Amino acid sequence: MGELKPVQPAAWREGRPILGRDQVYVMKYGREFHTQWCQAVADKWASAPRGLLVTLLADVGTRARCQQCSRAAPAARERPTRGRHSPEPAAAASVIPLRVVGIAHGILYLAARPEFRELLSETAVEPATPLLVGSKRDGMVVRVDVSRDEPLLVVQMDPRASFRDVPYQARLRAPLQRSATKPYAVESIEPAPREPDS
Repeated sequence: MGELKPVQPAAWREGRPILGRDQVYVMKYGREFHTQWCQAVADKWASAPRGLLVTLLADVGTRARCQQCSRAAPAARERPTRGRHSPEPAAAASVIPLRVVGIAHGILYLAARPEFRELLSETAVEPATPLLVGSKRDGMVVRVDVSRDEPLLVVQMDPRASFRDVPYQARLRAPLQRSATKPYAVESIEPAPREPDS
C-alpha cells in the first residue's frame, strides 16, 4: 500500500478535517483513497475518527480511488451539459455572502445576492445544518427559498442564542446523504469574517 504520510488538513470545520488542494482522505488500514467526504469517509468518521487520515494525493501509494468518489467525478463533468453544477463547489462559490433581512418569532431570514439564486436552487438543506457563532450552534438552517429575486436562507434560532445583526456567510459542500437529489448541500452558516481595518 505504501507508507502513510499524514499531513495537516487545510482546515477544520465542526471538528472535521477539510481537504485542501492535492489532499485526500485515507483510512489507516484501508486500500482506497477518497477525494471527497463520501459515505465511506462519513461512516469512518462516525465510528473511528482516529483511523481517518489526510495525506497528499502523491503519497497514496498503491491505494485505489474510492468507487463512490470515482462515480462523483464523471457526474461532475456531465452535469454542466444539463445545466447543473458539479457536486464539489469551486472555492469561490463554496462560500455565499448573506445579509440579515429580518427576524421574527425566532426565525432569522438571510438574503443572498441575485447572482447566487441559480446555485442555491441546486442546494439542499440536510438535517442538523447549523448556524455557528464562535463554534457554538445558535440555530438550525431549515430551508432555502429561491422564489424571490434575492434567495433566502431561513434559520430557526436557538431560544438561548442572542441575535447578531452582522453579515453572515453560507458554506456549501457535496451532500452526505446517498438519496440526495441536488449536487450541493448547506454545510453551515456563520458570521462573515470582519474586514481588516485599513
